[in-house]
Amino acid sequence: MTMPNQPGDIEEVPEAIVDAESKGFPVVWLLPLVALLVGGWLFYKTESEKGPEITVTFHTAEGIEEGKTQVKFRDVTVGTVNRVDFTEDLKAVQLSITMLAGTGEYLTDKSRFWVVKPRVGAGGITGLGTLLSGAYIAFEPNKAGKPQKAFTGLEKPPIVTIDKEGTRFRLRAESLGSISIGAPVYFRQFDIGEITDYKLADDYSYVDIGVFVQAPYDKYVHTGTYFWNVGGVSISMDASGAKFEMESLMSLLSGGVAFETLPEFLDTPVASENTVFTLYENRSKALERPITQTATFVLRFDGTVRGLSVGAPVEYRGIRVGTVKSIDLGADPKHKGIVGPVVVIDLEPQRTEAYRDIDQADNGKQEKSRFEKDPVARIEELVKRGLRARLQTGSLLTGQLFVEIGLFPDAPPAVMLTDGRYPEIPTLPNTLEGIVASINKILDRLEKADLQGTLSNLNKLMVSTSALASSLEEDVPELADELQKTLQTANRAMATLEASASSDGKIGSQLQDTLKEFSAAARSLRVMAEYLERHPEALIKGKGAP
Repeated sequence: MTMPNQPGDIEEVPEAIVDAESKGFPVVWLLPLVALLVGGWLFYKTESEKGPEITVTFHTAEGIEEGKTQVKFRDVTVGTVNRVDFTEDLKAVQLSITMLAGTGEYLTDKSRFWVVKPRVGAGGITGLGTLLSGAYIAFEPNKAGKPQKAFTGLEKPPIVTIDKEGTRFRLRAESLGSISIGAPVYFRQFDIGEITDYKLADDYSYVDIGVFVQAPYDKYVHTGTYFWNVGGVSISMDASGAKFEMESLMSLLSGGVAFETLPEFLDTPVASENTVFTLYENRSKALERPITQTATFVLRFDGTVRGLSVGAPVEYRGIRVGTVKSIDLGADPKHKGIVGPVVVIDLEPQRTEAYRDIDQADNGKQEKSRFEKDPVARIEELVKRGLRARLQTGSLLTGQLFVEIGLFPDAPPAVMLTDGRYPEIPTLPNTLEGIVASINKILDRLEKADLQGTLSNLNKLMVSTSALASSLEEDVPELADELQKTLQTANRAMATLEASASSDGKIGSQLQDTLKEFSAAARSLRVMAEYLERHPEALIKGKGAP
């Protein structure tokens, strides 16, 4: 029987057996190794997809958030804002942006960046979608320029982007008027373009305006096309009356331009990119033929020139052939010490064929008007044939006057004076002045009329006739007898008329009263004619309060 181990007894420990063939890689290291491989792959993938780092400078960082604000092209994210810093001079903010891989070749000096956010402008309301999603930076790629990584962002979105097809043109204007960036360009009242920019010329002599015309309407812009300003409302008052022009309600609010090509210029070439055009004040100015030749003359008027203004037309048979250049007071060469209205006009033969009509009236067709070859000599010749100038009322509503020139064969003979600064064309009174002059002549004759003297002359005539009858009595008794009877009847009639026409006679009293009434009526007519001469608009509006 085996006794159990007692305390103090030492049990023999068995020897461990080591299997040399079971040594290898510890399983516990597999997990960190896998984690390291996954991290490396993720790092490689991130770095391989990472694009170039760029900086974009803006005036403010309104709506921009680090790590959130995205850069988009056609609503596809192509970059993210990583950091927002100030520039060294603290005048702007600088955004550090990481772009996606593959965008490097599109980052050139012609690429553009701008912030998209809600805006209200001439082109309408834009960026409303960012009210919920937040602002983002729009990117317009361009491979045509030089590679670049530092950009200055646009403070306002560009009017024309690369997704719009069309042609850009430049306009030159004396003043900007009501034109604004984004304002429409009209063709036959269709909105087919926008105003892209404007600036003063380097020498400040004109305003340079950029316009963009969308395809396919840009093919209607020829080198002979005319552009004019349609901004706001154009109201003009001239000799032809009041004119009101407005292209559309949008142009009234934001301004704009319109263009048109006259039929005679449709065969001119289609305008190329950046062709320069003149921007006219309105359509009427745009469609006027260009004036390169003028002949200056002076006119002197005896009456008032109230209602005549600088720029008023000079017309021949209703066709404009010139313009009033200036209106001054000048000495009258015929009456020393007296001054009167002096009107300087420019005759413009290129406006019309009117002067060719004058030349051809007697001489038939000619290849070129003699007026264009030697205007002063031609006008001098026409003055001898009755060419005169006079003032006419262009509009009873406005009271504006214009200068009419024409041939008046019955006019008093005159010659063109050439001893002054400009040749002087003789003038005639206008229609109202002619009425006043005629009334004055009638009144003068009535005032000088002597009824008693006329009767005395008739008596003398009767005496002479009696003497003639006595001389015929011997040669032609029958004729003398008839003549004596006639004279006796006439003598009785003259005696009766003389008695009646005396101041105490019935006819004389009535005639005196009639002459007085006629004189009063004539004086009233004279006053009325003189008033209408100064205020022709009174025929429509009536006489105003004194």
